Amino acid sequence: MTRDETLERIRDLQLKVQELRRASDNPAIERTMQLLDLYCHMARWELGDVQAMIPEAEAR
Repeated sequence: MTRDETLERIRDLQLKVQELRRASDNPAIERTMQLLDLYCHMARWELGDVQAMIPEAEAR
């Protein structure tokens, strides 16, 4: 898998996780999705795909 393919999959996963977080009415699930979003962000950071240190600061 190429770097671009990896980034595409991570971005797709991150969007789905963000949707789940917004849709959740369970605080535990919401927090878990927040952490998963952070891990996706960190993976993208490691691949040079993002500029902001935290997902909340990332311009979309």
